Amino acid sequence: MNKNKYNFIISTIKQAGDILIDSREKYFSVSSKDGDSRNIITSVDLEVNNFLEKMIHSTYPDEIIFSEETEDVITTKTGFWSLDPIDGTSNFARNIPHFAVVISYIENNEPVVGAVYNPITRELFSFEKNIGAYLNEKKISVSDVSTLKESYILLHIGRSDDVREWGIKLQRILLGKAKKTINLGSSALDLCFLAAGRVDAVIYGTLTTKDIAAAIAIVREAGGEVYDISGIPVSINKEPQQIIATTNRELFKEISQLY
Repeated sequence: MNKNKYNFIISTIKQAGDILIDSREKYFSVSSKDGDSRNIITSVDLEVNNFLEKMIHSTYPDEIIFSEETEDVITTKTGFWSLDPIDGTSNFARNIPHFAVVISYIENNEPVVGAVYNPITRELFSFEKNIGAYLNEKKISVSDVSTLKESYILLHIGRSDDVREWGIKLQRILLGKAKKTINLGSSALDLCFLAAGRVDAVIYGTLTTKDIAAAIAIVREAGGEVYDISGIPVSINKEPQQIIATTNRELFKEISQLY
């Protein structure tokens, strides 16, 4: 059953990526969400979302879909699909080639199969629960870095007033202690870079885990850890959380001592 869903995801996410590639060369509209001009949605988000929902409903007509853009009501069913048609919409809108389509299938609040696809680089990150994480079907794992001074860190403070001061303080400290601190603008790809050993920690001031559940599972299947700021492994839900994902527990402990 899950292998069938895995194969379906791989095929479907590549087709969604083709839509993104084609749409970059055409006119698309950009509008704000929730009255915040910094939080945008494009007509391509909706086009890709509609395509993904159509594909899922045609193959799995009775299953529930949760999407960042058009949300179905989650029922008491144990399984549902989680979608983000463009993770990194601001990058997409400004022609910055760091964005991705994200799909996962979740059972009992645990991602069981999923993928993250950057159609520009054609890098396809995927996972199967308890089997492994992959980049273009080759198995990947996190780096063996366990100290802050050797770490490349992706940090996104977020816009929430509740976490801004925390994030600014942490950023100031990390700039003096980590090997490199940067922000790339796609939470799903950021986490996949951790899974592939390209960076050693990813920190988000606010992150909705249900939108990019596949990326969190990819990190864990690659041997990494994903915690909230108190050190509890994050769960998959729709409430924004502060996230610290690392190669291992030792690095998390060192980072957590900074705040």
